[in-house]
Amino acid sequence: MIRESDNSESESHQWTAIFLRDQFQKESDRAAVILTASLLDEALTSLIRSFLVPCSSAKDTIFEEVNSPLANFSSKIDMANRLGLISNKLTRDIHLIRKIRNSFAHDVFGCDFENGSVKGRVLELKKSMMYANHTLKSEEMALLYPGTRGEFLLCTFFILWHLNNLIEDNTHLKEAKEEDFLYKILDK
Repeated sequence: MIRESDNSESESHQWTAIFLRDQFQKESDRAAVILTASLLDEALTSLIRSFLVPCSSAKDTIFEEVNSPLANFSSKIDMANRLGLISNKLTRDIHLIRKIRNSFAHDVFGCDFENGSVKGRVLELKKSMMYANHTLKSEEMALLYPGTRGEFLLCTFFILWHLNNLIEDNTHLKEAKEEDFLYKILDK
């Protein structure tokens, strides 16, 4: 069973993981991976937006156009890391998930969780995450999240939960003042 010092945090972990497991249980392996990666992509977008000065226009051009600097999953992962919003280990793990997603998205024939590269990446992900690795060893979680697919989903759910906590705890950068030195001189 999951043990933490904060019971409400533990309950949040369990609720999120069980809710998402139930939602993804109906999906194929391919759909589960692609949808999970999409949730992580959106969480990274929200995390970065929660840090940056809010966009003054309705369309946020750094995210929403095809050639925008943060239009793809990989760029968002790297930017969140470079801004200090996520650690190097979390960056590595989310890139592993991105690579697993790419395998399922681009290998039209025969990609599943028993595929050598996918299974190896899930194992790397599991080993990297002490909390998920500890949790996956419990009998209860092994029944709820069986096999490599279950390990993948549980690890990604923990990452998603963590990203959502980071979003809640984040504060925006301060907007630059219009009255800075350069404009004061020119106005005189």
